[in-house]
Amino acid sequence: MSCVARNQRPQGLRRGLLLIVGAVVLGGACSVGTAGEGAKRRPDVVAVYYPHWHSYDHGSAWKGEGWTEWEGVKAAVPRFPGHQQPLRPTWGYFDESDPKWSAREIDLAADHGIDVFLFDWYWYSGVKNMEEALEQGFLKAANRDRMKFALMWANHDRRDQFCPDLAKERTVWLPSRHSPRDLERALDYCVEHYFRQPNYWRVDGRMFFSIFQATEFVKQLGGPQETARLLQKMDQRLGQTGLPPIHWNGMVADPKSAAVLQEAGFSSTSRYNVNTTGKAGPGLIEQYEDLMQAHRDHWQKMTAESPLVNVPVVTTGWDVTPRCRQEVPWPFPVAPTSGKREYPYGPVVVGNTPERFEQLLRDVSRHVERDPRQPFAVLINAWNEWTEGCFLLPEERTGTARVEAVQRTFGAGRRRPR
Repeated sequence: MSCVARNQRPQGLRRGLLLIVGAVVLGGACSVGTAGEGAKRRPDVVAVYYPHWHSYDHGSAWKGEGWTEWEGVKAAVPRFPGHQQPLRPTWGYFDESDPKWSAREIDLAADHGIDVFLFDWYWYSGVKNMEEALEQGFLKAANRDRMKFALMWANHDRRDQFCPDLAKERTVWLPSRHSPRDLERALDYCVEHYFRQPNYWRVDGRMFFSIFQATEFVKQLGGPQETARLLQKMDQRLGQTGLPPIHWNGMVADPKSAAVLQEAGFSSTSRYNVNTTGKAGPGLIEQYEDLMQAHRDHWQKMTAESPLVNVPVVTTGWDVTPRCRQEVPWPFPVAPTSGKREYPYGPVVVGNTPERFEQLLRDVSRHVERDPRQPFAVLINAWNEWTEGCFLLPEERTGTARVEAVQRTFGAGRRRPR
């Protein structure tokens, strides 16, 4: 396995010593630190943006005219004493495809040290949905220059996970399939609509593009070696349009999967969230303090054992009960057909106070400083995943406490140079 530094500059003996020190710190892991100025660089702060809070044609066709996922937020009920449901967004149930609302989000994020919105992007063999939040909202906001944006291809099957029956198979609305031709079409669309935008996020000059189900993406494209050849071809295709190559990022949960991505030509990894610890027990309640430790363990394992630089994730919480039918009793039973717990009928995390969230932010900041690879970003899940209990936007119980925690930890307007 080879080591490749993100900033390769010959430095003789000093560079060699740095490599040795980095390997010792990580217990022999393959790693390269950035000397001198890199040690104190502030990582970019990236927030996952879930674009499902506006009416769109597919949603109306699937769930009824004008449907949005705000319906689940409004209808949620408390499942146990102290359960903080329903959530009450301070701004109300707004339409994020409206550029005026998007401008308000941009100001709140930029004022509190968030540099990038990573938009979940839905493409199914040319069929798109939920892109209105980005194309009609964010990109048409008067203040869009205050924020960077990038895409995470949410390449999972599009299925009905919104208050599904516990005992029935989920309806698949759009299956996710990958092929070389479809990848070309998807990237051609991105060139036309996104990659040429002046505020598309770049990492060391490359356009950041993340894949949610990264190992499945590689598998469907014919395996790691075939995928690597294809990604090189895509970079050449981009070069012909005058654009730089892509920084391919993959969402994975373990170093073994990261090794597959390295062979496939990816540049970095992350993880969409850390949402369970396995400590819920029969009551299906987990403590955020346990989840915090699960985050720390994951960051350290990826740093020590993964061949790629890992962008550490911080998850704000976990509560998917707004996507569950009210008549299903708590604690949620296992599905009678499979004998297993099926999403969204799973555990709820409690105790995710703004203070504990801020502690986890401080922990990840220290982790980034100590990682010899110097991760270029920190990922926060999420800006607005209301129906999964992951949000930074203000809510009546906590106000703006979570974005203020981001600002206190990382500061505002101090993005590291690119």
